[in-house]
Amino acid sequence: MTAETSTWDAYVSAVIRIEAPGGVFWIRPAPVTSTSGEYPDPARRAIYVLTAHNPGGQIAPSAANALAEARLKAELRRRGLTWWLAAGGDPSWTHVEPGAAVIGMNESDAITLGAEFGQEAIFVLTPADRRIVGCADRRVMATGWSSEPDPSPSALARYHVSAQIVTGVKPAAP
Repeated sequence: MTAETSTWDAYVSAVIRIEAPGGVFWIRPAPVTSTSGEYPDPARRAIYVLTAHNPGGQIAPSAANALAEARLKAELRRRGLTWWLAAGGDPSWTHVEPGAAVIGMNESDAITLGAEFGQEAIFVLTPADRRIVGCADRRVMATGWSSEPDPSPSALARYHVSAQIVTGVKPAAP
């Protein structure tokens, strides 16, 4: 297996955590024709999950990742976009990259923004599917999704994705 293949496989198997106004949702990959659970956006708009961490697929120092994340969020605010805290990570939640779940953005613009921050891919979540889209080559892999609410009733109060980088504390995966 090549490094490129294993990186792409990591995106396909990744879990996404979204802190939506209605609660915290864990989004997991599912078979391509399957969706289950509550969709994080009651208006059922597309959600683009972006990060600025580890550009070019290279592990960056925590300080560089925090600065890149702050720049991404500043850019989202500058554009007047609606976004929620989010993170993507491996299924065991040992490698986690904080970012943003952006609502109401054009897909092409989301891919371009991911590329501007050195990202290999972004996640696109819709009521119908979950897609991983390559920022440079526009390669697409579709899966289904399953959504579970965070089991902790105080999840929003006790956890903010960006704090995980500073403290090293991670939420328990359901």
